[in-house]
Amino acid sequence: MAILHDHVEGYLRALRPDRDPVMAEMEVLAERDSVPIVHWEAGRFLATLCRGTDPRVLEVGTAIGYSALHMAQALENGKLVTLEIDPARAATARKFLDDAGVGDRVEIVEGDARQTIPNLGGPFDLLFIDAKKDQYGEYLELAEPLLAERALLVVDNLLMSGEVALPHDADTYWADESLAAARAFNSQLLQSERWLGSVLPIGDGVGFAARLYR
Repeated sequence: MAILHDHVEGYLRALRPDRDPVMAEMEVLAERDSVPIVHWEAGRFLATLCRGTDPRVLEVGTAIGYSALHMAQALENGKLVTLEIDPARAATARKFLDDAGVGDRVEIVEGDARQTIPNLGGPFDLLFIDAKKDQYGEYLELAEPLLAERALLVVDNLLMSGEVALPHDADTYWADESLAAARAFNSQLLQSERWLGSVLPIGDGVGFAARLYR
């Protein structure tokens, strides 16, 4: 199931520019080995934010470094700290980022993000969350003390192929606990007194928010 009509999805896909060889190789690997990566449009959204603000970024969930590559290529003086629990995927990401010539802009921290986040040094200007879906709220809570006053937040997979909008008893690809977590996170984000947020139909659904401050 897609969150956009097929003809719109096809139109947007046809607009995508050619990728550089490393990014194209990552897409092939992700497709072949069923590695979860962001949709290209979500990666471009992140890259646009990084180009416009040149932030210090905290990413929760590296996988093979596809979203990290989108962001790192758009940074000038900014840096990216990305967290990955799987050592093999972290090693693959390091190689891809080095091959793309942006390895010096990215620090990969291995381990469970719930344990590594409190040991990081802030402030971070942009937080991107794309890891275990039912832990999104916990990642955000742990990272908030490390965020700059005007930090931005991006969260992936909040529409989950559109399945968050289906009845609770519908047959779905996504696990019930993931769907429940996404629905709860979406509601909390839009009602938050700490974030001014929205959920956008980009890729698989992107949460985008700006930190509120007093």
